[in-house]
Amino acid sequence: MKNTMWLSSSDVTSQLKISLRQLYYWELKGIIKPRSITMGSREFKRYSNRDFQVLSQIKDFLDEGYTLNSAVRRAQTKL
Repeated sequence: MKNTMWLSSSDVTSQLKISLRQLYYWELKGIIKPRSITMGSREFKRYSNRDFQVLSQIKDFLDEGYTLNSAVRRAQTKL
C-alpha cells in the first residue's frame, strides 16, 4: 500500500458533502474500516482511496433514493 493516499475524516466529509456523524455511522455499520494512526496520545482515522470510492458510490446511490442497505449492496457489486 505504498501508493495509497490517506484521507482524513474532514477531507472525506468535505469532498462527499456528508456530515462527520454520517461518516462515523457508516463506519459503525461496518461499511468501511478506516486505518487508525496514533500520534503521541492522539488517534486519527485515515481513509484509503478504496474507502473513498466505496463511500462515493454509496452517497450517489443514496442521492438517487436508495436505502442505505441497497446502496451498500449496489456499491459492492460495482467495485
